Amino acid sequence: MNIILLSGGTGTRLWPLSTKAKPKQFLRLFTDETGQPVSMLQNVWHQLTRRGLQKNTVIATSAAQRELIIGQIWRQVDLVLEPDKRDTFPAILLSVAYLVTHRGVSREEPVVVLPVDSWAEDRFYDMLAQLPNVLERSRANLSLVGVKPRKPSDKYGYMIPEEAAVPGEAVAIRRFHEKPSLEESARLIEQGALWNCGVFCFRAGYLLDMLQQMGITGKTYEELLLSYDRLDPRSFDYAVTERESRVTALAYDGRWKDLGTWCALTEEMKHPGSGPVFISEGSRNVHAVNELDIPAVVVGLSDVVVAASREGILVTRKDAGAELKETLRKMIGKELPQDGSSERWSRPLDSAVFADGIEVETRRIHLSKGQETSIDASGAYGRKVTWMILHGSACVHKNGETFTAEAGNTFLLEQRDQAVVRALEPLDAIEITTDIR
Repeated sequence: MNIILLSGGTGTRLWPLSTKAKPKQFLRLFTDETGQPVSMLQNVWHQLTRRGLQKNTVIATSAAQRELIIGQIWRQVDLVLEPDKRDTFPAILLSVAYLVTHRGVSREEPVVVLPVDSWAEDRFYDMLAQLPNVLERSRANLSLVGVKPRKPSDKYGYMIPEEAAVPGEAVAIRRFHEKPSLEESARLIEQGALWNCGVFCFRAGYLLDMLQQMGITGKTYEELLLSYDRLDPRSFDYAVTERESRVTALAYDGRWKDLGTWCALTEEMKHPGSGPVFISEGSRNVHAVNELDIPAVVVGLSDVVVAASREGILVTRKDAGAELKETLRKMIGKELPQDGSSERWSRPLDSAVFADGIEVETRRIHLSKGQETSIDASGAYGRKVTWMILHGSACVHKNGETFTAEAGNTFLLEQRDQAVVRALEPLDAIEITTDIR
């Protein structure tokens, strides 16, 4: 059995902790059996390693996530890097071509696809090995894992079986319904519907044959790379699953959850606070995650999430997922003006976590004439902040000393250092923050 682990998403619904530079699957918000902090990626990889499946796994991701993955898994791992983001269907096609071209996988061998951003009990991962047998016995083109819903939800897709699903057994799927309303999802559950958790199995040749249908003749990994921009950006569910008539699902009745929202994520956190956080006794059902070096205090609130990072600060009701997504969409559309804008802005360029625990974040910063920004390395042990002026000039007040920095100049802040930078003219700079954890 071959496994494709999908790790290309950015998880914007978990802003401000999850960003393009450091997506949600790399956030260490959970703990393992020894009490050590782990990320979604590390948790899933641990589950695969315990079953000896990591040897047959490739990770489909973007080039920007390469160092993050290597830094967290701390071992050699096979990565399939997308030339550009085009959703899950092209990413899976490219990964299958890689398996066939570079790992010698035959057309008849089964391939299992698994998302990185979910949480489930151990026995959920035990079921992965059953999917190829389900595919073979049923003579279907796709076999999936269908999760028995615990309650109506408008966050998941549903699959409607031909007959009542029995936990641990396979059932034919009649049709799919993508993210219905709460009222409709309740009706679907009464009909025996299962959640589509994004885990599915197919034969390698089944997917490669679709390339010819799309007018792409080359099937090797290198040939597909050259044609990658011709693939429409579509999800696998839309492009394949919902159009396939021969589908079976293996019913699972244990705990499973997509960790794509703050509400879902906080339900699996063992502690209500992370970082310098203080929550009053009068607060109820509150979770706060603080990556800053200043305290966050929550008093007299209920059913909220407070999240703070260098990217921004979020305060939201746990049930406001849809409203949050729309608000973030509007914000992201405004926060990245073009170069030369008179607005003050900052955007992440890169983030990396290395095997020795060092984390490095790189940002591009723009200030218009007269604007200021503060830099503080005093609150974090082992922190260093490096500034490189790309264009323009600034007056820098650092620890009581004042000097001018121009294009090409670099200055460093270490433990206990503080500085204020004031732009003497439109200023562009690179800020590199290094933390030793």
